[in-house]
Amino acid sequence: MKNKRMKLLAVMLSAILMVCLALTGCAEQKTGVSSAQDAKNGVAQIACTICLEDGSLVTGSTGSGFFIGKDGEDPEYLITNHHVVEDYLIAGSGEWTTLSDGEIEVTVKAYVDVYFDRNDYIEANVVSYNETADIAILRLNQTTDQRVALALTEPTEDMIGSAVYCIGFPGLSDNTLMDAATQSGLSDMTVTSGTISRLLTTSGSGIRRIQTDAVIQHGNSGGPMVNEKGEVLGVNSWTVIDNETQERNYYACNISEAILLLNQNSIPYTMAGEKQTTGLLPFILAGAGVIMVVGIILIAVMTGRRPKAVPVPEPPAPQPQPVVQPAANPEDSGYRLQCTSGALSGQRFMIRQNNPLVLGRNSELCNVVFPNTPGISGKHCAVWCKHGKIYVQDMGSTHGTYILPGTRLPSNQAMEVKAGEGFYLGSPQESFVIAERRGC
Repeated sequence: MKNKRMKLLAVMLSAILMVCLALTGCAEQKTGVSSAQDAKNGVAQIACTICLEDGSLVTGSTGSGFFIGKDGEDPEYLITNHHVVEDYLIAGSGEWTTLSDGEIEVTVKAYVDVYFDRNDYIEANVVSYNETADIAILRLNQTTDQRVALALTEPTEDMIGSAVYCIGFPGLSDNTLMDAATQSGLSDMTVTSGTISRLLTTSGSGIRRIQTDAVIQHGNSGGPMVNEKGEVLGVNSWTVIDNETQERNYYACNISEAILLLNQNSIPYTMAGEKQTTGLLPFILAGAGVIMVVGIILIAVMTGRRPKAVPVPEPPAPQPQPVVQPAANPEDSGYRLQCTSGALSGQRFMIRQNNPLVLGRNSELCNVVFPNTPGISGKHCAVWCKHGKIYVQDMGSTHGTYILPGTRLPSNQAMEVKAGEGFYLGSPQESFVIAERRGC
């Protein structure tokens, strides 16, 4: 009789255990991200707008971003490119500010909105950024259940040649051209595929990047580059075009750069290997407690003993997240190198204190790297700031460095340039101008 009771007890405990495992399995599937297509559930469109005091729109731009956070919890933080929200930072970071071009002054306010569909969005703000890495961290004004947090995984050399997928939204011009009925929903995202060509570290700045042949379009900026499991390896950033051969190379910022910002600001995220333990631990603890209590009760019933009260462990309470502010960069001189035409047109580079920007084609020697561009030497010229002054120096290039409108610099001799002044490398087609940070 006793053996029959023990067998019955074992069967009942096994059944309870299976129920608990089923519950935890359901919790694990909340994110539903197990492929590159599933990763679209963690991506949203980001719109940056600047308005006048009467509410009229001055300018607007869009990009993409993806959510991060603890697995199984509604997210509130997302990652995008710095250049997607640069106008927001320039225009006062959400505070009323006055902008002037020397003749006209206007008072404006900037907004960043995260869209889940055409008329469904939540306002966000920038909590941290790294302009050189082209990374920004946003925080929604409230959590959302319309997207899930994506898991992160740092790329390694053995991933070179493996498949990757770049996810994001078409630019506003692309939507207009195709007369799209919707613009910001899950079905509007594009997914382009390719492989990792190489992992590289930019000389001088030390920024880690991923080169790929997966097409990165304008609207994809800030979206995730994911592997076949939907895990994020990088942040889609920019395209370099060789004007002569029309060869295109596509680059994403290594997710390691974003992880540095997240750690500095105590922002929660999930690494791919931590996905199960982070999301399921509360359910596992609760299930174990239920099994333990029911088991003791059953044993007491079958043996005729009175059970002792056993407290059920509660799942750990979520920890409040601190309010974070953008991290200041002590190396920032307050000046930017803006490319106005040529292979790097539209790109901005931070000019650091005492640490020169070296421009050229050799990625091992330069931190502003050109593709195979005619007229550009392997190590062409350098730009730096010292004691508040900006200097340009030709590094012995073949085709020369010229201060606008056309004065050639003597080789290996530094010359001071001021904000608003420009220079070109080899020909006026590859032109740059010194710009001020303008409050960003």
